[in-house]
Amino acid sequence: MYEMIGLLYQTVPLTVGGVGFLVLYFALRRTRWSSHYLLWPAVAWLLAALDEWYMSTFQPQMNIRVDALPFMLLVATTTLSCVPMTFLHRRPQRQ
Repeated sequence: MYEMIGLLYQTVPLTVGGVGFLVLYFALRRTRWSSHYLLWPAVAWLLAALDEWYMSTFQPQMNIRVDALPFMLLVATTTLSCVPMTFLHRRPQRQ
């Protein structure tokens, strides 16, 4: 399990995930009113990528990565909550 998290929690996969959410947002913004929920996971993934890039570039000697825990929690929470809200949230009806 730890190897899989280590494989996914790298700069390139996190950046690709964040850009993928941005592309999905721009593709759905005309057809889905609730596509703005996809911006939250995009920001979370890109912030995690930025943190990972910073740590691997400027502090490569760090072997205990406590800073990655909040970002993993943020990525997981926003992805698991905002993606379903994008597709299940309905436009308010006009009266």
